[in-house]
Amino acid sequence: MLIFSRDRKKMIDCVSVQITRNFGGGKDGKFGLIAYGGGLGSMSYGVIASFSDEKTAMDELEKMFTAFESGAQAYRL
Repeated sequence: MLIFSRDRKKMIDCVSVQITRNFGGGKDGKFGLIAYGGGLGSMSYGVIASFSDEKTAMDELEKMFTAFESGAQAYRL
């Protein structure tokens, strides 16, 4: 599935997406959605969105899965 990042700076043809805890300091989002994609022998990845809490990140991941399950070919955060 093609995913367009929340900041509109990345578009990744995703193989998988996961939630990771951001251990960086400051007031940044504490949880990030990381998308992994690949093609022609190379792997690409990127933070496609960050969230202040894990529940909100999980809710967004659920929405992405529902779109994928419904046959969507692209998803915009």
